[in-house]
Amino acid sequence: MITVRLLLVNYLEMALEYIVGPVVALLLGMKFTDYKVKEKAEQLQELKTRIEKIEERESELPKRIMATVMPVAQAVNKLNAQVGL
Repeated sequence: MITVRLLLVNYLEMALEYIVGPVVALLLGMKFTDYKVKEKAEQLQELKTRIEKIEERESELPKRIMATVMPVAQAVNKLNAQVGL
């Protein structure tokens, strides 16, 4: 009876060491990978949003520059006309 019990305990220890341990490690690794992938996906979405905002500003930039430069150019033309250049 004791021999059977020792063999059973030895078998269970082996099962834990060779089967359960790697399975637990694999599951933990998969969970960590899933967590990191979700984190990177959120960062990617945030970066895409920032890029879209920057592109919108860049498309409006020439309009702003023209709105700023046109009054100055008109004033210079007016001064040139008054001076006779």
